[in-house]
Amino acid sequence: MSEISSAIDALLQRRLRQLPEVERESARWQALGERLDELDLAVADLRGHTTMDGELAAALTMPQLPQIRLAVAEAADAFRVIGSRFTRPTVNIGVSGAARMGKSTLLQSISGLDNNQIPTGHGIPVTAVRSRIFHSPAVRRAELEMHGPESFLAEVVAPLHAALELTTAPRTIAEFGQWPYPDSVADPRGRLLLTRLRDLRNALESYEPLLTGGVRTVPLEEIRPYVAYPTHEEITEAAGRVPRVYAAVREARIECAFPHPDVARIGIVDLPGLGEVIADADQRHVAGLQNEVDAVLLVKRSSETSSFFDETDTVGLTLLERIRGQVRSTGEFIYLVHNLDPDKPHLAENLRGDLLRNVNSGQADRFFTVLETDVRDPERVGREVLTPLLKRLAEGLPVMDAEVMSGTRRRASAARDRIRLQLTDVRRVLDRVARQAGVPEEVNDAKAAQLRSGIAKRLRLLVAHLAAETQSAMADPGFTDAVADAYQGVLDWIGDGFGRGVRNWQEEALTCMVTEGHAAAFAGPEFSRIRVELSRRFAALDDFFTGRLVEAWERTAAVFVIECGALFAEAETDGLEGDGVQGGNVEGDGAGDDEPAGPTGRELLERLAELFARSSQPCPDLAAAVTDLLDVRLEYRTLLYPRVRPDLAPLNLQVTHPDTGEQMQQVAVPLTEEGAEELYGIFNGLAEQAAFRIQKSLLQESAVPAAVIHALVEQFEDTLIRSGTSVQEFRRFVRSYRNDLWPEEFRGIDEANSRYARVVRVAEEISDLIEEDSQ
Repeated sequence: MSEISSAIDALLQRRLRQLPEVERESARWQALGERLDELDLAVADLRGHTTMDGELAAALTMPQLPQIRLAVAEAADAFRVIGSRFTRPTVNIGVSGAARMGKSTLLQSISGLDNNQIPTGHGIPVTAVRSRIFHSPAVRRAELEMHGPESFLAEVVAPLHAALELTTAPRTIAEFGQWPYPDSVADPRGRLLLTRLRDLRNALESYEPLLTGGVRTVPLEEIRPYVAYPTHEEITEAAGRVPRVYAAVREARIECAFPHPDVARIGIVDLPGLGEVIADADQRHVAGLQNEVDAVLLVKRSSETSSFFDETDTVGLTLLERIRGQVRSTGEFIYLVHNLDPDKPHLAENLRGDLLRNVNSGQADRFFTVLETDVRDPERVGREVLTPLLKRLAEGLPVMDAEVMSGTRRRASAARDRIRLQLTDVRRVLDRVARQAGVPEEVNDAKAAQLRSGIAKRLRLLVAHLAAETQSAMADPGFTDAVADAYQGVLDWIGDGFGRGVRNWQEEALTCMVTEGHAAAFAGPEFSRIRVELSRRFAALDDFFTGRLVEAWERTAAVFVIECGALFAEAETDGLEGDGVQGGNVEGDGAGDDEPAGPTGRELLERLAELFARSSQPCPDLAAAVTDLLDVRLEYRTLLYPRVRPDLAPLNLQVTHPDTGEQMQQVAVPLTEEGAEELYGIFNGLAEQAAFRIQKSLLQESAVPAAVIHALVEQFEDTLIRSGTSVQEFRRFVRSYRNDLWPEEFRGIDEANSRYARVVRVAEEISDLIEEDSQ
């Protein structure tokens, strides 16, 4: 791979790395458009409420919203188009020029195609369809995007009618086929347009079957009539009724092997000749190419009649400016190709001088780089056009990409500033609405105090009951049963030869002892395995701890189901029972098995945390208190394992002598079957003793789970009710959900308040979105 090819590949990879940022911007502006639509509806809904003061309703308008919406849509689309630019697998070069300048010949020299695929001609325009040509070492084909009837009438026929100032245009293909066009018009250009229009009508039967939309694939050898106007000879031979199948084609994509190095990642866009007589032909051909073309070659030929840069060329440059978009330097985007005629050097000198004086103001390449070549010579085109162009692009495209991004952001910032101003106006009126309508603040505060007090009383009562349960936890049958079940499971495992069967265990022990020559080789690892397994089996107590934690969540959630009214209406009827103190329907107790289960206590508390966090006036500390309650885990390993770990100490090969304090090996048996049986008896006894000691230690700690649950709920109650922000956040909570908490009491007032809150919420969402890019 050459240095130029490597640079182009690196450029394309760099573009891909910028894609996530562009996609985020496009999504953000699209979301802004959606929020603006919602704001418009919300404001209209609020203005239409019967309680709204007439003067305020008249003031609550957004006269600039239609223009802002349009600007936001344009910003979203601009970033989407940049995304398309950055995902292209090629650097695309447009090739343009007026008829007879050598544009098609240059394309042939670049692509390796011939006159059957890229037609050339003398005296009349030839290229009828915009084509994109891509290097493909293995594929030779053309994919044609076809017009449907609607796009043909709108993009081909209607512009001709408009240019001829015809008052109406056909609405169907059948109407077009029978349209009565005038015999002639006075304007010379109009006569040419009218001839073109009649030619299309008269040849309708040749291309009407192709007006199917979609994509049609044809061999390259058959592409010419689909992309080129008929030649003068073809028109003459057909007596004017020559087929015009090109009329059914919107655009062509051609794949073939290019003959030059460094072009594997290059795409060529063949722009039909500038200055064609057909209405808006040149403008239609450049439409939609912004960010689709990275540079343009404008071909100018030195000849007896075109050895100077004329008005047609100037108009062509202006037209190509539309493709440049946000790229600041025209000279970095458009390059002039001086098509030399080696047989007429004086003409080349004339055009060279004119380009220097009248295009570049006397300084070579000051505004536009001029690349001189004979477009008929592929080798010279590669050396004198492609190589210098690709070198320039390898260096200049990153700069142009950055200019496109910054220019698009700059244009989008104007829309952002207009949105800010509009939101300021809306908020100013909303402040007046808030002062003249709704529930007095003292009523809100009283309701917040009432809710906070009710929750505090029920939580305090729950904490008191949990404290009492802690005092009586030594007799907790649930914990005692859980320990007994775990202990029995351990004994069963020990009795089964430590999970291997007694006979198998003894055979494995004997084999290892005989092989290694001593009992320690088996006993050491086996002691470790048994210690770990005993600890793991008592970890089955986790199910008990989980049940107690779930019950605490259920009882806590029941408090809010009772106090928060309609916010948890479904939970009241389908979920928890009880008063939140004595406990309710704890998951797994079989209650309600015949009916669909309501939300669990955990689900209700998660919903409560979400309500706190996402209210129109957020309550982050209240939400954090609930989240902290749900984040707790009760496990045997963390609560009780440190207490029982010493009970496992005797299950080691070496232990401390109780009298001397010295280390001693407690296993020494003969290397025989009898020795293996004796070893099993030792292990069995030590394991059962350890299991018994663990059971005893656990039963002595039966108060721990209840004490932890009590401390957990007490801390939750203290944080929720008595934190420094509790009073303020309960007031916010009530303002946000008053009509849900007490629907009957505030129904009439809060219908308007709900509409007001919706406007405030959407306005805040819009504000957050427009500030993302300034953080």
